[in-house]
Amino acid sequence: MLARARSALVVGDPQQLRFVSFVADVDVAVTLARHELEGYGDRLDVRRVSAFDIAAGATSVTYLEEHYRSVPHLIEFSARRFYRDRIALMTRHPRTERADAIDVVRLDTSAVQGGVNRAEVDAVVGIVRELAERDAADIGVITPFRDQADALESALLAAFPVEEIERLRLRTGTVHAFQGSEADTVVVSLGLADDDSPARQRFVSDRHLFNVMVTRARERLVVVTSLRDSSGIVGDYLGYASVLPAGVEHPPGEGPDWPARLGARLASHGLTVRVDYPVGRWSVDLCVGDGDSAVGLICGVHPEGVAAHLERHRALRRMGWTLRDAFASRWAQDPVRASLELAHELRVVPAVSRA
Repeated sequence: MLARARSALVVGDPQQLRFVSFVADVDVAVTLARHELEGYGDRLDVRRVSAFDIAAGATSVTYLEEHYRSVPHLIEFSARRFYRDRIALMTRHPRTERADAIDVVRLDTSAVQGGVNRAEVDAVVGIVRELAERDAADIGVITPFRDQADALESALLAAFPVEEIERLRLRTGTVHAFQGSEADTVVVSLGLADDDSPARQRFVSDRHLFNVMVTRARERLVVVTSLRDSSGIVGDYLGYASVLPAGVEHPPGEGPDWPARLGARLASHGLTVRVDYPVGRWSVDLCVGDGDSAVGLICGVHPEGVAAHLERHRALRRMGWTLRDAFASRWAQDPVRASLELAHELRVVPAVSRA
């Protein structure tokens, strides 16, 4: 494939699961010897070295930082733990920033027999049934272990008719099977018990597997666990899930620039106003209001020019933002007049307040 290309683009994420190879040592050795490449085993061992590894070591790497899948609560753990805060959240919005999107269901029983945690299987079936009763759809059920995945699949097939499974768009499998997939709601069965072997616990704590496991959901993640005492990455994540996410706090301050003056006047009306609200690599000059009713005010042309200004508009609108232009020239640099007109236009201040 590469030999037939004038140029090539190799895309991958080294923080997610690596490929699985079943090629035998002897086959690799024989192939390298046949082509007189014995000295290149460190680069051409197809069991351990991927095309992404080769490409990343041979040329420059462009980092794709914008995240479009999950609400902030679902991705911020991975953003900090695995990506060193290099993830720019395009999904950040006043309606999503404080959304508590992770539920942890702790079970009293803790036992694994034949590779299956039966208590977690039963709990997952009950959770999916509750989701079905709430007319949820697009549900993924995942677990790190193959035996647990098989038990979950059998239990769900027994609990729901095919028509209901299709309506729910219900899928189940291992974390490896779900890499590259996503769902609105994901139910995770950790499949561990307190007395599990160190090997099973290390398997779940693998950073690549864990990163994939907790980032498949777009809107909600339900973690089912029998563990009473957890440490390491599992314990850290369960602790993170128990804390409500915080919103962005950028209140308008004193300043001579137009966004600061306008923001201060809007805030004087009792409105929630935030300056330079971050959305991915962009920012909204003034974010007015909370939740679904929040509006983004653009107070001037983007500092990088017209092209960046238009690109920012397109990006924010794609993510569901309601935008209004609030250039100072429209009100002859008068923030009092601007704040009154904008407040009335946005229907957040009664018309009488304009008097």
